[in-house]
Amino acid sequence: MKELRRLLIGIASAATWPVYLALMAYAARVAPWPRDLALPSCLLLLGLALALFVANSGRVAFRRGGWAEEVLLAPREVTIQLRRVVMTLAIAGSVLLIPEFLLREGIIAPGGRPISAIALSRMLVIGFELTCWILAYRLLRKNSPLLDWLNEQPTRLGWFGRYRRAVTTTVLTVLGLVLLLDGTGFRFSARRLIFGGFLSGFLAGACYGTYRLLLQIIDKQTWRWIRDEPETLLAEETPATAEIDDNDGKLRTLAKVVVLLLGAFGLSTIWNIDLALFDYIGKQTLWTLSADTVVNVGDVVKMVFIIFVTAGIWRYLNTFFTLVVFPRMPEDPGIRYAVVTLCRYLVLGVGVLASLSAVHLGIERIGVVLAALGVGLGFGLQEIVSNFISGLILLLERPIRVGDIVSVSDMTGKIDRINIRATTIINGDNQSMIVPNRQFITGNVINWTHKDKIVRVAINVSVAIGTDADKVTDLLLSIAHADPDVLNNPVPSSLLDSMGNSSLLFNLSVFVPEPSLMGRVKHRIYSEIQRRFEAAGIVIPLPAQELRVHAMNPAAYQHLDASNRRWDAAETVPPAPKIATKLPLPVPVENRHMCVDE
Repeated sequence: MKELRRLLIGIASAATWPVYLALMAYAARVAPWPRDLALPSCLLLLGLALALFVANSGRVAFRRGGWAEEVLLAPREVTIQLRRVVMTLAIAGSVLLIPEFLLREGIIAPGGRPISAIALSRMLVIGFELTCWILAYRLLRKNSPLLDWLNEQPTRLGWFGRYRRAVTTTVLTVLGLVLLLDGTGFRFSARRLIFGGFLSGFLAGACYGTYRLLLQIIDKQTWRWIRDEPETLLAEETPATAEIDDNDGKLRTLAKVVVLLLGAFGLSTIWNIDLALFDYIGKQTLWTLSADTVVNVGDVVKMVFIIFVTAGIWRYLNTFFTLVVFPRMPEDPGIRYAVVTLCRYLVLGVGVLASLSAVHLGIERIGVVLAALGVGLGFGLQEIVSNFISGLILLLERPIRVGDIVSVSDMTGKIDRINIRATTIINGDNQSMIVPNRQFITGNVINWTHKDKIVRVAINVSVAIGTDADKVTDLLLSIAHADPDVLNNPVPSSLLDSMGNSSLLFNLSVFVPEPSLMGRVKHRIYSEIQRRFEAAGIVIPLPAQELRVHAMNPAAYQHLDASNRRWDAAETVPPAPKIATKLPLPVPVENRHMCVDE
């Protein structure tokens, strides 16, 4: 907005002296002079005021350090070239066009007899047209500073950069055609081409300058649309940075579309496009719905226009909320996503109804189709309808929100998107899991971050029996308080949980700000426990197992061979049975890989 204010202030300053000349022209017109002197003086002063305003505007816009260099970032050679073109047009217009107008309209009439100089008037106009052709050639020639500057970034020229030679040839040919028509007597056609071409060129320049100004405003205002600091966002790639890039690209596209539409409307006004032809085509009948209802071309065009508008609103609704609504809402991604999604569904429903109404297909005409569709939904598509209704409940009731960490159906991950049928969850392996919305309504869901993102981390430790319990709890609490990610509120707690067969089991409970810190906090605390316990002489017992071997019942050996179940009567434990199987010796590996030659 600063650049726009600066441009308006510059234009206002350029109009200072032209306003004085206009006041002098008014004074000359109402002065008690003869009409043959007052009217030419008034029109001459008005023409000079217009030429002076054009010259001053060019000087303000293209001077050193002026608007073109500051906003459009144009180099010095380009501003000099454009200023010379504007000054030349202003001088040529004041020298050639003002006398031609006075002579052509018969305003110069000394003694009440108008001076007629048809040949001189035509020569003056041809001289101005030739001046415009020369200026256009100097701007569009191969080594023009303007085109060299625009060619530095091909995106500035767009399609003009790809077809520059054809466009340049067309412009010069049109100006040459104007000269030819005016020279051969087709004065009205030549004047219409001159007037329309001049206004079209001025409109093209104004549209381009407006587009560049909008891009400058978008680039400078982007960081104000979010609440994070730019330095933090530039340090690393964050979701806010991606959101800024996405909104910036959409706003650039929207600015281009708006400028093109305004330019098209301006061109239609300049060239006086007759809408009667379009009205005639729009009334042509395509098909008949009933005896009194027909669908014509205009209805179909209206339906297509509504569809495009609906698609545009659907696409740019998030950007609109980011600029207008979200700065006045709490920083909750879930609320923002729910609001945008519900508004999109509303826009989609209104757009579908409006597009159908455009071709005379209201609710009363498609009632049979809706009834049949309802039967189909009741039987074949009930799961899809159930998931759709569940999705609406999720967005309205908000038991889960975008960004929450949930566990459902033995899956744990972060909510990435709540769509019309299913919800996307990103798990720890960065895999996208598509979960139907119905499971979040009818199943058991654990939302780790529904109230807040603070979660508890349980650390279980066992020490040898006989260790001082108070010493262990104090040591565990000191380790917890020393960790940078452990919260002081809620406070950590350490308790003797149970007594095992050979150990004492302690439980340390700490709280972290968000679930993503659970793994690293566990790692650090367990590592510190091992080091601190070893330094304090606290023993962490190893698991012990006792194996006892009992004698078997002799009756279990009755099925063995007699030679294998003999034992000394003095022995209370029978000897191990003898296995008569003789295993072959293993063949050396070297012998298994011997070739025929060996």
